[in-house]
Amino acid sequence: MKRLIFVAALFAVFVAARPASCATLIDRVVAVVGDDVITLSELQGEMATAAGELSQRLRGEDLAREMDRLKRGTLDGLIDRRLQVREARLQGIEVADEEVDAAIDDIMRNNKMDMPAFVDALAGEGYTMEDYKKNLSDQLTIMRLVAREVKSKVSIKEEDVEAYYKANPARYSNPESIRVANIVFPAKNGDMDGALKNAEAARAEIAAGTPFEEMAAKCTGDPEGAKKCVLGTFGRGELAPELEAEAFALGEGEVSRPLKTATGYQLVKVMSKTAGGLKPLAEVHDAIVDDISGKKGEELFAGWLQGLRKKTYVEIRD
Repeated sequence: MKRLIFVAALFAVFVAARPASCATLIDRVVAVVGDDVITLSELQGEMATAAGELSQRLRGEDLAREMDRLKRGTLDGLIDRRLQVREARLQGIEVADEEVDAAIDDIMRNNKMDMPAFVDALAGEGYTMEDYKKNLSDQLTIMRLVAREVKSKVSIKEEDVEAYYKANPARYSNPESIRVANIVFPAKNGDMDGALKNAEAARAEIAAGTPFEEMAAKCTGDPEGAKKCVLGTFGRGELAPELEAEAFALGEGEVSRPLKTATGYQLVKVMSKTAGGLKPLAEVHDAIVDDISGKKGEELFAGWLQGLRKKTYVEIRD
């Protein structure tokens, strides 16, 4: 189980834990949280998938070090979850069986699964429906608790939004982009001079009024050339350096000089151009509120969770 953070607590659908049957050693208590305990089998089950992946990638001291880190992180996550469930119960927060069933129905509907397929999928991952419902109930309970204790206390002032907007211009800017098309003039039998002459002749016809797309069909001998010549929309850094320098220097509707390639020449047309720049505050206001809320929420959540640890008896046993 990943360490639960504020965002996950509010928006996650469920966090499933593997059943205790995954244990490979004699069971024992590895942590005490208030009047509850966390067992070795629970810890092993929780870290089983990640431990298996580590065993495939690492060996020796590296494996031992990462396994120890995984164990400590997983146990911390279990303790945090147990603390929150315990606090929710002390506050009288409960999730009805009907709510859990409704959440499962939503999950099956979103994944286009019926109950037999869902149960089979759980079994394939080593879960039972009982385990799944228990963890889903805990997660919904935690979400309700965190919404009451943390989310409700996040306050965003308009001046905070404006300050964040000014301090993060790159985050809320439209990148400069161009939509381009090209016509390729291959050097047949290595004849680069011939390819250049063909490109220059085609450019002269375009300058005289022949549409670029029509010239593309003519030069390629393909009636679909008008459609196929469109390369797409690109931002800075997405084209070859020499092509980018030429294309971004062109105005909308302009055609480049013949550009040399490894196999010939090409003409490039800028079909449309979008100037970069800061988006209006009104357009990104809600996104900024979400960003600030997430940051403040995580800070409040961390402090609140630390408070739960301080007021609850927690003992970790090696």
